[in-house]
Amino acid sequence: MKIFSRAENRITRFLVGIAAKYYLGKPDVSELLQIKMPTIGSVINAALNELFFRLGLERGYKLTTVNLEVTNHCNIKCKMCPVSGSMQREKGFMSLGLFKKIIDENPRIEFILPFQWGEPFLHKEIFEMVKYASNKGIRVMLTSNATLLNDQMCNKIIDSGLERITFSVDGVGSTYTAIRGVEYSAIKNNILLLKKIRDAKKSSLKIDISMVIFEDTEQEVERFFSEWKPLVDRVQVIPVFTAMERKSPCRELWRGIAVVLWDGKVTVCCADYDGRMFYGNANEQKLVDIWNGQRMRRLRREHRQRKFSGICKNCGEYESRQVSKRFQ
Repeated sequence: MKIFSRAENRITRFLVGIAAKYYLGKPDVSELLQIKMPTIGSVINAALNELFFRLGLERGYKLTTVNLEVTNHCNIKCKMCPVSGSMQREKGFMSLGLFKKIIDENPRIEFILPFQWGEPFLHKEIFEMVKYASNKGIRVMLTSNATLLNDQMCNKIIDSGLERITFSVDGVGSTYTAIRGVEYSAIKNNILLLKKIRDAKKSSLKIDISMVIFEDTEQEVERFFSEWKPLVDRVQVIPVFTAMERKSPCRELWRGIAVVLWDGKVTVCCADYDGRMFYGNANEQKLVDIWNGQRMRRLRREHRQRKFSGICKNCGEYESRQVSKRFQ
């Protein structure tokens, strides 16, 4: 079985690498896609979702991924983040009951991200959530700001069944501190503490670092990679959302992803931080039914006809030669 698994992994890495470079024209996303699609089955599902997008069908092929916003509360105020700025919806925490309901009703989901906006480690039941999904055979990845890490928290993270954790670190040194209002050295030490404990326990947990590119960080990219690449498993940069007229359909509607906000509202994508374009409620329906329900089919039809409404109308990303756009 191990031999088959290694062979499958090599094959999928090759296929995804080719697709990222030559089909998508985004070689910088190759590693991320390889992480998300480690099996032949996951590659096939992604390919069929892409085919449905290319054909302009009103349905997607398969729901494979769920972003579960366990909370939109956060303990820091980042310069470019809507949580402490323009976000208008109520703040809260997803109930453990709703989390389990979503997991139980969608056993064919490949992986979940218990994060959307906010800091997931503020949720008192986050580790129970991660363990519940992991024990059901679902791969779990999580994003955090790293401010709450200590010895106890690091051990809980490692023992939870989490596959990967991504820490958002926007800039290096004083740039980071100016953007996030936290001492850079403290965050770096927290992350290195997790790495030290992980290595001592011989855990398979992967640690990634991510930076948002915008005016304040664009000049930091080279320094950012030099700082973190020797220390963690993966380093990435992503463009910040910015207002820009959309001119082409967004493949995100077909890509097999559902975004569930803390109160159960299901919205179109991570760009909709206020949930204005929600198209269902996970408290009342199964995600697989919502994802290909009437509202979502209508939205796909509008995109196919290049009739963009709501947040889709002016959804864009920061222009930089150093990073590929995600939603185009």
